Amino acid sequence: MKTLKLVLPVLILLPFFSAAQSHKALGEMNYDYIPVKLGDTSASAKLFNAEMAFPIFKKQSSSLSGKVEFGSMTFKNFPESAKESLYSIALQAAYTHKLDSLRSVTIFGKLGVYSDMEDISIKDFRGTIGFQYKIRKNARYLYGVGAAYSNQFFGHQISPFITIDYHPSKNWYLYGQIPTDFRIEYALTKKDYLAFGIRGVTNSYRLSDKTGPGRYDNSSFIQTSQWSTKLYYERFVFKNWSLNVSAGYAISQNFRQYNNIGGSMLDSWTILTIPVGKKRPDPAVEIKKPGMLYSAGIRYNIFTNRK
Repeated sequence: MKTLKLVLPVLILLPFFSAAQSHKALGEMNYDYIPVKLGDTSASAKLFNAEMAFPIFKKQSSSLSGKVEFGSMTFKNFPESAKESLYSIALQAAYTHKLDSLRSVTIFGKLGVYSDMEDISIKDFRGTIGFQYKIRKNARYLYGVGAAYSNQFFGHQISPFITIDYHPSKNWYLYGQIPTDFRIEYALTKKDYLAFGIRGVTNSYRLSDKTGPGRYDNSSFIQTSQWSTKLYYERFVFKNWSLNVSAGYAISQNFRQYNNIGGSMLDSWTILTIPVGKKRPDPAVEIKKPGMLYSAGIRYNIFTNRK
């Protein structure tokens, strides 16, 4: 199969389900913009993501929380083969049980629709399950280990991670999941924060077949992956509300569109964003190159004061 290679930065902000809710945020919305030059043509990818977390119940030794998510990705001035608009709607839940005052175990899961939304069926759904074990060493330091399994459209994905939540001093804060979503934050004032982050993610979306009545019998899918670094600025503007902007560089990012390959992908495995094991068929379209990325967002934070 001939592979078409184009120059294109693609940002993906829909990772596997994180074992922890968004950092101290009850809800947030983010907009991302990725400019790209395709020959003499100025093209771009635009992403919108919104999510809201909510408690279901909380007892002395256990709790259950949920989150709803919506995401969209649109392309402008892309080649004909990459003009799909992609969407996602997902629901996730996390159950945490305290083993004692310092240790806890969390079991989490996520189920959602990831597709172009032109002809939804059961084949548009994919999910994630996983666990996390956390230990609190003291008031300033918490760490943990965990792993997630996702049934991506391109095969099986395993995502191991280490969780860090550490305040080495009043102004410095290190938090997130290594290696896929980790930040180092510095408090400039009580309202202003700077952070540097590293992020790695892979994702997939099912496409409808527009050529005939078979539709999902012949449908294809899109796989995306990226590793990026970003610099963030966040400012609390009113009580619990904060605004944030960021700019960064995608060290590695790939966009691949596969024709229908049936069960041939079922034995394919990915660790984080790295394919392992069985060789996959060549994609019908492959677009890859590092590039700049920009974003802006708004958050409603659970806590008024941050350490």
